[in-house]
Amino acid sequence: MKIKQLNAAFLAILAVAASIAFAACDNSFGVFHEIQTEKAQVGTNVFKNVTVKALAEDGSNYYAAMAKVFYRPISGDTWLVMPVDNDSDYYCVGLASTGAGTVYIATANTSTTALKGIYSTADSGSTWTKMDSGEFAAKVVDALFYANGTLFAATHTDTEDGATFDLFYHDGSAFVSAGLTGLSSPILGLVYGDSAYWAITSSKLYKTTSLGTLTEQTASGPSSAGETLKAIASDSAGKVHVTTLDGDLYTCSASAWTSDNLASSVNLGVLAEVPIDDTASAYRLLVAKHNSGYGYYEYDAVTKADPIAGNHADAIFAPTASSYTTTIYTKPVMAFYYSTTNKTLLIGLASQGTDTYALYSNSVSGSTWSGWTAE
Repeated sequence: MKIKQLNAAFLAILAVAASIAFAACDNSFGVFHEIQTEKAQVGTNVFKNVTVKALAEDGSNYYAAMAKVFYRPISGDTWLVMPVDNDSDYYCVGLASTGAGTVYIATANTSTTALKGIYSTADSGSTWTKMDSGEFAAKVVDALFYANGTLFAATHTDTEDGATFDLFYHDGSAFVSAGLTGLSSPILGLVYGDSAYWAITSSKLYKTTSLGTLTEQTASGPSSAGETLKAIASDSAGKVHVTTLDGDLYTCSASAWTSDNLASSVNLGVLAEVPIDDTASAYRLLVAKHNSGYGYYEYDAVTKADPIAGNHADAIFAPTASSYTTTIYTKPVMAFYYSTTNKTLLIGLASQGTDTYALYSNSVSGSTWSGWTAE
């Protein structure tokens, strides 16, 4: 169903995630050769020529957010629309989860973008709890984030001079200010790591150890270097990672920031830590990128060895180069999600009118990954 009024903040976030940076060139992809040798994939048509903007799970189902939220059982293969509080006529403006039990979905009116509600379910949609109670009557909800047991909601307010952006968190009974109000740019991400909460816009980094008091960090880190920030994530060691527009990865550990240039002048994007095998003996960061193509880098944040593209001979997550170049390489990466329950990695993409699929999965058994398969 088509909405009449576009969500300005979502468009801003989408533009940042999919923005173009042609300054670098990577000619290592034998794309045309791989296309000739790769068997055509057949996936679910609901994921064809769309954008998957967020992924989640609750231990029983996987969830993918597009205009609506779709779900499938972890042990199944059929994707269906998730009714939210018995309502299927909605536009999804936010999806988050604890990863094992509770899913959060924010729904809006398909014609006006007015918020219908922010809901939680702890039983895969059998029952729902409405978490807001009028706090966002004059605002538009743009995204949900879940970190360290707390749900956050990013919003914007349209004014004659342009939109302003705010961040709220749920204190157990209502949504209250997280300390960020009247910002000129949308919140792109929020995580908990290095014993603190962190949030970013495209130009600023915020931190707090106490909910409700996020403040800008200017003394050190990526924003102090004048970087254009793209995405933020935390890892199993508690470190915080931030990607930038020109190929830099910033990492915070024990309150100290370091940086590594993964690829000069390459537009980096969303990132996630993924174990290399089913025992999590080691990890890699998957980092979305855009230079001559899209796709991602695999990066060892411990050894800090040079990152490798997804079709490299030493790549871990694609056993054959063609399972990367014919599926992932041509489309912007919007989201990663690794399920510890089912040892499966999901990747959400923007199909960009290519008449191809926007959701792929990749499972590991022992140390062998299946390769990317269309959902």
